[in-house]
Amino acid sequence: MVHSEVDYAITHALAYTNGALLPDTTIVVEQGIVMYVGKHDQKRVQHLKQYDAKGNLVGPGLVDMHIHGCGGFDSTRGNIQENLEGMALFLAGKGITSFQLAVVMDLDLLAQIKKAMDTSTFLSSYLLGVYVEGPFIAPEKKGGILASGIRAFDREYLEKILSIKCGKKPLVTSMTIAPELQGSEELSNILEQNNIVVAYGHSDCPLDALNPREKNHLTHLFNAMSGIDHKRPGLAAMPFVRDYSHATYELVCDEVHVHPSVIDLTINSLGTDRLCLISDAMSLAGMGAGEGIYLGKQIYSNGKACYYRDSDILIGSAMLISESAKNLFHKNLLDEQSFFQVASENPLRVLSQTDRGCIKPGYKADLVMLSSNMEIQKVFKKA
Repeated sequence: MVHSEVDYAITHALAYTNGALLPDTTIVVEQGIVMYVGKHDQKRVQHLKQYDAKGNLVGPGLVDMHIHGCGGFDSTRGNIQENLEGMALFLAGKGITSFQLAVVMDLDLLAQIKKAMDTSTFLSSYLLGVYVEGPFIAPEKKGGILASGIRAFDREYLEKILSIKCGKKPLVTSMTIAPELQGSEELSNILEQNNIVVAYGHSDCPLDALNPREKNHLTHLFNAMSGIDHKRPGLAAMPFVRDYSHATYELVCDEVHVHPSVIDLTINSLGTDRLCLISDAMSLAGMGAGEGIYLGKQIYSNGKACYYRDSDILIGSAMLISESAKNLFHKNLLDEQSFFQVASENPLRVLSQTDRGCIKPGYKADLVMLSSNMEIQKVFKKA
């Protein structure tokens, strides 16, 4: 299903580009880069391998900015490079051509991921960076994070995290913090100076205690955070309040992490301009019901979500964003345009990634072809 050619043309596509759907469009790709999007021109394509889309929808590859594992590949143990490459291939087969790996704080693991990124150019074309949940979070809102992955703000420890770099940039590209913790303002400033997304979450902070920042982002809205109480509104109220009208947020739409009615309420209230669809998926995702291990503990999946075996605590999803986005489309909560907005464009905008996520000249040709009911038909990704 994944086509890795670098020179080809897609013809007769219903192409999604610049927020619009263009019928009967030809897309020309050379060296893995989009070179032309427009009406068919035989001279442009006659020397290329051609794929006839037959009117099917073609859009940018999907992007999961918050995923721990999938397809049986665990990002926390074993051969990290092999596991991450396995994740990348498994995700590509599902139409997800880029991802930000989510981990619980572990300096040794970050060093192993850095080594894998430095070694594998294949992996670096898929993996956008690392999303660390913690360690500067509220213990009472730890969710599935073990106590060993939590600590008070420590400038010296933060410097150790930032010192692990890919090239000149920190490996960590997003970090979940609890804004009520002492030192959170200093922490946020340092992260932003290093172009790391500050994501509020795993927090019991009341909304009144926050000061709006230029950029505000929420880790998995509603989960592991103070909720929308009419007397004490918490973090979950942030996107609904005018002071935070630019706040972006993640939403897990497996219908377990967030009730279907609350998903409906959120999308109908806020639209899709700021929504980043995430999976928060674990190693068992995409494989149906089964059992496995995470952070040394037994876990199980019922096909929709993953739980610790000994406590039944919810720790992550078993559903990938290609599936949850399709479900939202079937419920008329997304259309063709907003499908790509929440599952590709918005996450890339939050992560300040500007080389992919759009079908226009100069962009990477990470592309997906979908049927009318949003089933993935073909995936195009330079190997």
